[in-house]
Amino acid sequence: MSGVVDVVVVGAGAAGLAAAARAYELGLSCYLLEAKDRIGGRTHTDTATFGVAWDRGAHWLHSADVNPLTRIAEELGHSYLARPRPFDGFIHLGSGWGEKEEWRAYRDEFEGAVMRAVDAGEQGQDIAALDVMDNGSRWARIVHHIFAAISGMPPSDISTADLAAYRDTEANWPLERGYGALLAARYADLPVELSTPVSAIDMSGASILIETPRGKVRARSLILTVSTNVLASGAIRFTPELPSRLVSALHGVPTGHANKVAFHFRRDVFGLPETSYVNFMDERQAARPACSFQIRPFASNLAIAYLGGDLAENLDRAGEAEMTAFAREALGDMFGTDIFKELTGTAATSWTTDPHTLGAYSCARPGHAADRAVLAEPVGDRLFLAGEAVSADWFSTVQGAHVTGIEAAEKAAVYLERVIAGALSR
Repeated sequence: MSGVVDVVVVGAGAAGLAAAARAYELGLSCYLLEAKDRIGGRTHTDTATFGVAWDRGAHWLHSADVNPLTRIAEELGHSYLARPRPFDGFIHLGSGWGEKEEWRAYRDEFEGAVMRAVDAGEQGQDIAALDVMDNGSRWARIVHHIFAAISGMPPSDISTADLAAYRDTEANWPLERGYGALLAARYADLPVELSTPVSAIDMSGASILIETPRGKVRARSLILTVSTNVLASGAIRFTPELPSRLVSALHGVPTGHANKVAFHFRRDVFGLPETSYVNFMDERQAARPACSFQIRPFASNLAIAYLGGDLAENLDRAGEAEMTAFAREALGDMFGTDIFKELTGTAATSWTTDPHTLGAYSCARPGHAADRAVLAEPVGDRLFLAGEAVSADWFSTVQGAHVTGIEAAEKAAVYLERVIAGALSR
């Protein structure tokens, strides 16, 4: 990597891949630097562990009927399940399976909580989602879990104004071969410098100096797509330091916590339809956290537990064994411990402790919904942030990252045009 390029893109997740691809389309010279030994970032399909595909990170085409990646999936032949809305699921209450009426009662409680939070946000109230919930209801525990799984934070740390800003068509469709596999196919030919973490960025000179273990890179503009938690952690040293307004916004829109535990079996041990969704809330133990599972996605013999918020963070920090034990106990309570005689393996994610992510996806804290707009502001005219946290209305999604990556490349191109025009006029 030598010379001065038009733009360096840091991070080869959904935003960085889209940014670099758009930069090349615009005729810009570009380096795409990725700390990991693979592309995709928090969108990662694992086929090696069990011999079948499962997504360690993002899995659903959210707002799929207007999601630009849905068209890409169709063009590349990556099938998805267009689920009806509303869809049926199952709920287990510790001592046994709940009736359909109980599932619907829980869903009504959840939908009502979402509606109240969105209404509050639309009325200009940037308060905690917890403040508009029925926290004494029978279903409070499972409702809190779903909010945490969706946002990565507990309801006490979720901004109602942020929720109100999200553009949701309620068409959320899972990809059969995995979201990570879709990105890998779409960007298979894109040049990427893997295993190249950035340690320092110096913007004090005429060109931007980016330090990596493989040497220094110089660029006329820079697109940063790493998570808000990584930027706030100081893992990348900036000269001069980032503006205080931006640093405050990084803390106002932290990367929340979500993790999965996957169990693979030799055969179907569940007796449920393929791609079933199951919620678990043990009414025998009021202090036991709720969780949810995807059972037999696309007819595979997998059960995938979903953990969000404080539970996901604490179990990640405690270690994979403890996280797996928590999910295994819930799975055994629902389907009986004899199923584990057919177990072939387990795997767990660790997005919280992954040094390249330090979390799963962003969530604006109460009082900080407006901070996303701050993240979208250029720094010194030539540094641009991209990623799901920057998206005003599609945050926490792959398409939000994708769109902001394209927008950042286009902003960089406009900046470079101005620089060239200014040089020619002198």
